[in-house]
Amino acid sequence: MEPYRIDETEISRHGPGNLLAVCWKQWRAERALAARGIHFRTTDPTVAEAAYAAMTAGEFEAVNGRQAWANWRTIPRALSGNIPEQPLLVVDLGCGTGPSTSVLAFYCPAGSRVIGYELAEPLVRIAGRRSYPDRAGRPAQVTFVAQPVTKPLCDASGVLLGDGSVDVVNASGIVGHHFTEATIGPLVDEIRRVLSQRGIAMLDVGPTLGEAVLTRLMDRAGFVATGRYRSWPFDPTGEIVFRRSGASANTPKVG
Repeated sequence: MEPYRIDETEISRHGPGNLLAVCWKQWRAERALAARGIHFRTTDPTVAEAAYAAMTAGEFEAVNGRQAWANWRTIPRALSGNIPEQPLLVVDLGCGTGPSTSVLAFYCPAGSRVIGYELAEPLVRIAGRRSYPDRAGRPAQVTFVAQPVTKPLCDASGVLLGDGSVDVVNASGIVGHHFTEATIGPLVDEIRRVLSQRGIAMLDVGPTLGEAVLTRLMDRAGFVATGRYRSWPFDPTGEIVFRRSGASANTPKVG
């Protein structure tokens, strides 16, 4: 089966917003939140959950603005050539109000299912009220679960996801911003459990967990990095695509 491809011209066409305006809005929102004692840039999950839960929908959209801008460029580049052209089961870790989920719903092959996971339940309720069209404008199959991503992943009905049942694990702005080498272990273990033999994990890097450390930890868990994808050439974050050692996009799915 041929790998699924997304053309760069399409990525450019759908990537929204003026980055300078987005960053200015984000800066203003962060200052306003800090004045109220709300600090979300932390690796403490309890503090992060409380901070995100205290935000309005507009405040979250503002502080997540640069990440949302990047998602429309980074996620399709990470998907292109790394997944088969067939319906997939996709999980979106730390989905917030659904901006990264929107990109996955739009760009994943038609018929794919996306499950978004978010620690702060108020954000999950907001995400559930949004629409998620695919590239043909049809409603994509999207559900959300309020739970920590370091716990065993369940579907919206509370049933544990099966071993090897997931085709794509995505994390946009959570791994490299809210995890460290000391805390990422349970999440890596869960990714290893749920990811199919030919599946990919698209994990962001950032100030709290960089490329070298994340790659080393994933290597120990039996994964190999196949590429790093960015929203623009000098993006200091972006996503690294990991695949099980010895697997390829055309390896048959197991389970």
